[in-house]
Amino acid sequence: MGDETPTVRFNAAADEPAKQSSNSKTLVIILAIVGIILLVAVAVLLTLLFSRGTGTVATSPSPSPTSSNPVETPTPSPTPTPTPTPTSTPKASPSPSNPPQATGPVFNSFSPANGTQVGCPDDSSAVPVTFTWTSSDANEAAIGVGVTDAYAGPYETGLAADGSYVLNYQCSNATQIYTVSIKGPTGQTNKTVTLKR
Repeated sequence: MGDETPTVRFNAAADEPAKQSSNSKTLVIILAIVGIILLVAVAVLLTLLFSRGTGTVATSPSPSPTSSNPVETPTPSPTPTPTPTPTSTPKASPSPSNPPQATGPVFNSFSPANGTQVGCPDDSSAVPVTFTWTSSDANEAAIGVGVTDAYAGPYETGLAADGSYVLNYQCSNATQIYTVSIKGPTGQTNKTVTLKR
């Protein structure tokens, strides 16, 4: 028995290091796997942090201005606003103001007024109507009945540029057209009125 006891002790001592070595290898493998998992997790976290971090940093302060700037830059509103500004009307104004020319003589005063009622007592009477006028830039005048140009269909010509003339209104007509035309060096001007019975 004395021989068996030490042999057992030596066998147990020899098994123990083998178990410890096996346990150590298993522990190293487990630690290596945990380390790899941790490295992968750290890499994933860093990737997510940089992706989200850059996105968050860019999204919070930058996207508002960045989004606003691209939207404002492509928007053609600033371009159309300057386009109407160059097409301003003030440039067109000087052109019409350049040709101020006299077109002919001018009536300063004229009577009777258009639409005047002459006051016929009946349908068969004749009522005298006095036409008076004053003018500028005229040398002579003419008067016509039923026409709009007294020189084209005159009743009387060679009248004074500032003058008067009496015509009878025939009360058998409900209305009658009368025209006084004046002539001068700058042309001719007509004044037409329609009188009522």
